[in-house]
Amino acid sequence: MTIDITICEAAVGDVAALSAVGSESFRAAYENFSEPDDLIAHLDSFFSKKAIEREIRLPGRHYLIAHNAGKPAGFVKIQENKRPDEVPASRALELRHVYVLPEQQRFGIGGQLIAAAARFAREKAADGIWLTVWEDAPWAVNCYLKYGFEMVGEINFHLGKATYNDLLMWRPVDLAD
Repeated sequence: MTIDITICEAAVGDVAALSAVGSESFRAAYENFSEPDDLIAHLDSFFSKKAIEREIRLPGRHYLIAHNAGKPAGFVKIQENKRPDEVPASRALELRHVYVLPEQQRFGIGGQLIAAAARFAREKAADGIWLTVWEDAPWAVNCYLKYGFEMVGEINFHLGKATYNDLLMWRPVDLAD
C-alpha cells in the first residue's frame, strides 16, 4: 500500500468523506458490542452527512482530515468546550473523534492526526488536549498512551440504552510530536 499522508482542516466539501470514514470506523470498532438499533441511531446522530454538516458549521468545531495517496483515510474532530475538572490544564481542547479507516490503520495516520490536533490546539493557545476512550478498547487506550496521553478519570458514555465506562485521558500540547 502507498503511504503518502496529508492532513488539512476539513471544509463543508469534505462532509461526505467525513461521514463515510466516521461511520465505517465506528461500526468496525463497536458493532460487536452494541445493539444493532442503538448502533444505527448513533451513526445517524453523529456520522450522517446531515449531522457532520451541522457540526462543521458550528463555532468551536474543527475537523482535520487525513488523506493517504489522495483518498480519505481518517479524521479528528476537535471541540472547544468546557473541560472536565480532572483535566489538569487551564485551557484544553477535546479530541471528540479520532478515527482511521480499518484498512488504513497501522500506517501512523492516527499518530499524525493526534500530532496535527496538538499543533492546532497550540495555535488556539490551548495548553492541553483531552479525550475519552472506551475502557474495553485496549487497542485504542494503548495507542493514546503511546502518544503521550495519561488517564485522569472516568466518564460514562451512552450508546442507546447501554452505558459504557470511558477513560478520560489528556496530554499537554507541548510534548514532542
